[in-house]
Amino acid sequence: MNDGRKVKLSIEEKAKQAPNLPGVYIFYGPNGEYLYIGKAKNLRKRLKSYFSNSSKTNRKMQQLLQEAIDLDFTIVENEREALLLEANLIYTYKPKYNVMLKDSQHYPYIEITNDLFPTIRITRNKIANSEYFGPYTDANFVRDLVDFLQQVYKFRTCEKDLSKPIRKPCMDYYLHRCEAPCVGNITHQEYFEKCILPTKNFLKGDILSTLELIKRKMKIHADMLDFENAAKYRDLLFKFEKVMQKQQVVVEPWRNLDVIGQCKNVFVVFRVRGGYLVGKLSYEMEGDLKDFLFNYYIVNRNEIPPAVVSKKAVNVENLVVSRKPMDEVESGLLKKAMINAQESLQHIQTNLEYLRKMQEILNLSKIPIRIEGIDVSHLHGELTVASVVVFVEGNAQKDEYRHYRFDTQSMDDLAVIRQLVLRRYSKHSLPDLIFVDGGQEQVKTVKEALKSIGKDCDVVGLAKKEEIIHTINGPVRLPLDNPVLRILVKIRDEAHRFANSFHAKLRLKKLQQTVFDQIKGIGSKRKEKLLAHFGSVQKIKEASVEEIAKVIKNKKLAEEILKKLKGESS
Repeated sequence: MNDGRKVKLSIEEKAKQAPNLPGVYIFYGPNGEYLYIGKAKNLRKRLKSYFSNSSKTNRKMQQLLQEAIDLDFTIVENEREALLLEANLIYTYKPKYNVMLKDSQHYPYIEITNDLFPTIRITRNKIANSEYFGPYTDANFVRDLVDFLQQVYKFRTCEKDLSKPIRKPCMDYYLHRCEAPCVGNITHQEYFEKCILPTKNFLKGDILSTLELIKRKMKIHADMLDFENAAKYRDLLFKFEKVMQKQQVVVEPWRNLDVIGQCKNVFVVFRVRGGYLVGKLSYEMEGDLKDFLFNYYIVNRNEIPPAVVSKKAVNVENLVVSRKPMDEVESGLLKKAMINAQESLQHIQTNLEYLRKMQEILNLSKIPIRIEGIDVSHLHGELTVASVVVFVEGNAQKDEYRHYRFDTQSMDDLAVIRQLVLRRYSKHSLPDLIFVDGGQEQVKTVKEALKSIGKDCDVVGLAKKEEIIHTINGPVRLPLDNPVLRILVKIRDEAHRFANSFHAKLRLKKLQQTVFDQIKGIGSKRKEKLLAHFGSVQKIKEASVEEIAKVIKNKKLAEEILKKLKGESS
């Protein structure tokens, strides 16, 4: 009997009704979340295969079908269109059951925003509208590289909303590091051609053009007997050499390529740009080389260089094509990439073994795949901050690090730890293990704070002097060279470094905001002149009275500035 109500079809019935056409299909979870996204030349044939007898032995597929409560599909013109739609959806929604790249660490990128006057910055998270170059291996290298390029091409790195009127430029303009589009000093077209386009070309591998530009400008100023500006360009060349000296020169400067080595489920990518090895990247992924190329280049939208070299030639719908080495140089690079893949696999397996030992030795409830470490930093109760660092499978996940500020002088370290736990884990899910810098009292405080919000997980601490591990059940002593202890020491030191570096930034900011304001005769213009000339408060402090007086044209005031600065830091 039909009562007129619409009957909801099961996912198996929906699969049977799919058309015999190419398209993309989506399995949804109970909360509407994307569980799996796939593509097919024939939607009905592919979807019906999920419910066949042969699929019942596939554990992953059965888990998906048990969790999925809905199914939908989109018809497209051809398989290539399906591949691109699939990649876009996977990139956007990151479904639970899709084969995904797993970074050994979250690598930094150089981002060029899609604004009228683009800003260039370093990020570890990509969004749809910007253009990205990378990934890179070394964050310090990327910071130095962006700093060098800004001095050459004077692009903006700020986050200012240029749609709003701005009266005067920031310090970068006075330091000759920005063309100041914020105050209308340059048109959109001029900014793009002068600042953005040559930066993009450099990041794509055309390094020689930038070096030739610097050398040409240095010669012009030298011929004009303008030795001060000639020296600035000479110093830029020195800076470039210093930035790149960590990177190995591997091929001729006109070659730009990626070299991919594989060992089981580990892939290593050598990114060679302009003859320099600018990235050595390691990933874990279930699947073959074609799956990796699809995920790395199409799903993750990484830059595709003129050549991709691998052990065998692979074609991903002509969107990404890899080839075998063409000469001895490329063969040598591929061999090194494969050796690095073997070493990465060994490192991953070793880390997992150490984490299993940690579970056994410390009597933890589960293998601590994800560990979050917390630490507190302050100066006599002032500017109290706490840090949270995240390690997954023994590797730092720096994009997930967080700082917390506490605007009170009445809280001791235990009270700060308690408040940190409440603030963080009231909103965030628990890790497998919380590590706290301290002993039994600190561990107890974390456990009690978790209990007050109805949560619980394993907690350990590490006392600094004797490196004794503290658990809720008591202390554990291990030899100093024990790998379990070394992992915890690494997390403790990283949490301590992260908290202290943030605290130092706050102290410096407070000093910069207040020290000049306490000196009669120092207004905003003189403050700008001093910072523009010396670059920082620390550099002013290191200068002589004569050097400061030369900038502000007042020797007595220069003496007062130095006296105040040295008094603040004593």
